[in-house]
Amino acid sequence: MRIHKKRTGVKMVLVVVLVLVAATSAATYWLFFREHTAAPQPTSPGVSDVEKSNPIKTVSFGAVGDNLIHGAVYLAAATAAGYDFRPFYENVKSEISAVDVAYINQETPFAGAALGLSSYPTFNGPTEIADALADTGFDWINTASNHSFDRGAAGVVASLDVIDRFPNIVQSGSARSAEEFERVKYLERNGVKIGLESFTYGLNGFQLPDDQPYLVNLIDDDLIHQRMEKLNAETDVQVVSMHWGDEYATEPNAEQERLAQLLADLGAEVIVAEHPHVIQPVRWITSSDGQHKTLVIYSMGNFLSAQDEPFNMLGLYVKWNIKYNDNDKTAEVSDVEIWPTVTWQAAGFKDYRCTFLKDYTAEMAGSHNLRAQGTSREYFIGQSREILGDEFKVVYE
Repeated sequence: MRIHKKRTGVKMVLVVVLVLVAATSAATYWLFFREHTAAPQPTSPGVSDVEKSNPIKTVSFGAVGDNLIHGAVYLAAATAAGYDFRPFYENVKSEISAVDVAYINQETPFAGAALGLSSYPTFNGPTEIADALADTGFDWINTASNHSFDRGAAGVVASLDVIDRFPNIVQSGSARSAEEFERVKYLERNGVKIGLESFTYGLNGFQLPDDQPYLVNLIDDDLIHQRMEKLNAETDVQVVSMHWGDEYATEPNAEQERLAQLLADLGAEVIVAEHPHVIQPVRWITSSDGQHKTLVIYSMGNFLSAQDEPFNMLGLYVKWNIKYNDNDKTAEVSDVEIWPTVTWQAAGFKDYRCTFLKDYTAEMAGSHNLRAQGTSREYFIGQSREILGDEFKVVYE
């Protein structure tokens, strides 16, 4: 019996030892395996991961109407060294320069003194106009207006040569060659490629040379189709400038509405427009297939001019955002605001200031060149409310 008990004790010791050896081996193997096969630790996401998690890219826009440089305007800008238009825009500079894309309609050529400075009815201004636009913060200049050909082909070429001095500015609406005409005009902001195009209804009776049809984009359905197809293929979102409508009419005509619908059907996100020299409504329209909504600014009126009627002093600065979804390639126009503008003129057309109506003071109204005709703050607010209605936020204060 004693011998039996002794053998059992030895067996138990051996079992315990074997278990301990096995456990130690298993633990060692597990630690080795873990060290050499552990999953990678999380790292900061790369650009592609961020884009996938947040595909919405937002671009802010602002647009004003006609930069109509009469002789009285450039004479008021004259200095001993040439011309300085920058003070005329100083009241709006901080806002204009803050948006990602700022648009202006350059109503008149700025081909410079070499081609002869002139005023109504065939305009040509100093090249220093472009310096002031660049200094104010404009990124996109429309060069397709009824006055684009006032100095002929030479005026178109010279004005474009001036713009070329400012690499951060893109123009649309005219070209010096067939090759330049074919190139898509665009700006890139915040990872979004914004296609830009411009058209005008005519050239005040001037005709483009048969061998240079590219000089100015004239409104033509076939050309619009062609240019929009190219723009859609090469850019993410599309904004189009239209020079159209009846002068001094505060409502769009049937042709404006037809063309707006055409551009909506062709995919334009926003239409900015001018020519009437007075403001017209801002409206949403829907593409014929119901799949697309377009913001149409039918006329932004004058931004700067020496016209001499109170209603020509009122313009629009329209702001909006475009939110582009990089995943499904869709765009949405949002956050639309309208800031009416006033052209302040000093007595005798000796000075000018482009001013937001919200900043137009009683003192400015009292010293306006046209004060006897009624250029009060209340007049401009009343005009704005009557024409714009209440579909969008309008900033008066």
